[in-house]
Amino acid sequence: MSGVKPTTEFLVEDWRSAFVSGRLDIRSTLGAHGAFVEMADHEVAAFVALGEAERNAQIDTLEQVKQSGQQPGALYGVSVGLKDIVDTEDFPTSYGSPIYEGRYAIADATVARRIRRAGGLILGKTATTEFATFHPAKTRNPHNPRHTPGGSSSGSAAAVAAGFVPVSIGTQTNGSVIRPASFCGVYGFKPSFGLIPRTGIFETSPSLDQVGFFGRSLEDMAALAQVVSGDDGRDPATKGRSPHRFFDICSEDFPIPPRFCFVHTPWWDQVAPDAREAYEAFLELMGSDIDKLVLPDVVNKAVDWHSVVYEAELAASLTREWSHHRQQLSSGLQARLEKAQGIKAVDYLMAQSRIDHVTDAFGEFFDIYDAILCPAALGTAPEGLSSTGNPIMQTVWTFGGLPCVSLPFLSGENGLPLGVQAVGPYLQDGRLLRALRWLVRTFDQRSSE
Repeated sequence: MSGVKPTTEFLVEDWRSAFVSGRLDIRSTLGAHGAFVEMADHEVAAFVALGEAERNAQIDTLEQVKQSGQQPGALYGVSVGLKDIVDTEDFPTSYGSPIYEGRYAIADATVARRIRRAGGLILGKTATTEFATFHPAKTRNPHNPRHTPGGSSSGSAAAVAAGFVPVSIGTQTNGSVIRPASFCGVYGFKPSFGLIPRTGIFETSPSLDQVGFFGRSLEDMAALAQVVSGDDGRDPATKGRSPHRFFDICSEDFPIPPRFCFVHTPWWDQVAPDAREAYEAFLELMGSDIDKLVLPDVVNKAVDWHSVVYEAELAASLTREWSHHRQQLSSGLQARLEKAQGIKAVDYLMAQSRIDHVTDAFGEFFDIYDAILCPAALGTAPEGLSSTGNPIMQTVWTFGGLPCVSLPFLSGENGLPLGVQAVGPYLQDGRLLRALRWLVRTFDQRSSE
């Protein structure tokens, strides 16, 4: 059926087991892979920091773990890419801005530290837009270098799509995980707000910033998310949160066939014609397994509330840069920050108070359905590198802090990837991932018939 393509899976556990069993030598394998990425990335520009010395130091530690008889961690030997707003001691973290070029953090971010403790190898820092906002990085879409990979987690999505790493970490404050995942044809996952600590990650909007993941399968992302989740004693959003069993629940068999609904959203008329055709073909393929419903009016209001909260908090977060390094900010960001100075406190506080309202607004949907499905983007990746695309299809879900996944099911008439977005109930991320395993399996079976 036109516009529909089967998915492929690649499990982190396959890589880990090869190193734990000794079937692959960790030093020669990771050394050769790192050298390949350094050579091949000239065409994609997914990474802004790679290094043989940093890689070898981590391999030394991994070999010592195995030689000492310690139990290898859940990510033993797995290469991971980190968005360049995530602090690391060994690689520079520059936030995608010339202001911080060559900056080294004094400590790893919580997610980086937990990855290393689980045996993961941080291959390098992936490109991001300026301060994870809008001014594009140099990254190109691996499927067609003339097209954007999306933003702001452009490098993280492209690194997985190019086969440089099996999993990577990004962040989403509006649409910065789900949209690039759709454009690059990989899985993307933004967990519920408050499950993943943001300590050591550049703050653009404390009310909206959320850590996300890219991978070649649901299981890949779930394994990484489980390792880094839970209260770290520093991020107030995670206070009291135990590590979430993303992978454990995702891997379980669903007790009964899950239920799904599809919503076109109020922005359906902005979706490109070929993308609309692909989504309708997907619905035809899935038949009675997916109901069609209409979203409540709150989604339209949430877009405006999101804008107020984000703009006000971004201006507050970049106060130092605005005051002391204004000329090193892009012209677009300067204009945005200047406009944000005029937001009234009463408008900001009112908009922020609506977050919980939006989170709860979809309760009646999730009483019946395991996931709400909708477009992941307005179309395939736009041509050109001057824009990262429109995030409107993610705005309401991000504002409400709901878990979201981009499923790389479809393609446009130009052959570029197009994702289906799935949204689940707040703090029931494992349930969402488990339901989507059923959907992926069923979709693959039907699309290959």
